[in-house]
Amino acid sequence: MDINYYKEQLEAKEDMLVRTTVYLEQIKDSLLEKNNSLSNIQRGLTESISFAKLIQNSLQPEVDVLKIFFKDADYKVAQQIGIGGDTIFIKSTNSGVVFCLLDATGHGIPGAMLSISGSLILNDITSSIEIDDPSILLKLLNYRLHQTFNNNKHSIAHFEGTAFHYCSKINRLTYSSAKGKAFLFNSNGEFTALKKTKNSVGQNPNTEFDTFELPIKRGEKLLLFSDGLIDQFGGERNKKYTVSRLKKVILGNLNKSVSELNEIIYQELLTWKGDREQTDDISFKLIEF
Repeated sequence: MDINYYKEQLEAKEDMLVRTTVYLEQIKDSLLEKNNSLSNIQRGLTESISFAKLIQNSLQPEVDVLKIFFKDADYKVAQQIGIGGDTIFIKSTNSGVVFCLLDATGHGIPGAMLSISGSLILNDITSSIEIDDPSILLKLLNYRLHQTFNNNKHSIAHFEGTAFHYCSKINRLTYSSAKGKAFLFNSNGEFTALKKTKNSVGQNPNTEFDTFELPIKRGEKLLLFSDGLIDQFGGERNKKYTVSRLKKVILGNLNKSVSELNEIIYQELLTWKGDREQTDDISFKLIEF
């Protein structure tokens, strides 16, 4: 063949290589631009969530209020992405103190919005009238949530949890539970599960909640917790943490103070979780009588 043929073929391939190189450079520049854009979006979301976390944390109550009425108290809140739907509420009244642990529908940003709304509504209710019956508190919260987050007669804002009222004058502790999770235990390792109403708060404006009295003795401890504590996946077989494991940790640390036991429970949960993602928002409150 003529040498010119090979030259033409070589020049064609060189031209294709140049075009391909230019095209790949354009793709590279486009990917870098999109990567920078995504990085800016990610940075903006991170900064927004960090600020939202400050806002939500500012609504968390002082645990020292509970220490006025009880021997000791402590709580832990670890929202899934820094913000979430778990709510701790504590407020003194003329006769004693009201305290709640509530778990809102969902987590993340929607959960945080509901949690903040719930905290503000609870604060407004307890500031407007004197509440000494926890079932009334849940009923008023239920009504306000349904009125505020009503979508074609169906509320999109639900809470599960337990509300307590302690009357210091007569040393009487009452509670009302909307699918809440809580149990009492003593220094002998005996556990008593609390009764609950099988309705969530905010689901139906006409829901009734029962009030129960909880007899308490000196040295007993009360633990309130959200689903996130016992539903966290982990361990060698990636199973849920469960109430049984939680009780086992408590049984091994009955002589510890409230703050120590609070931290032990959380650290044991982190160990169980390992490098897996957090399943849900986590909160728990521990009180010693």
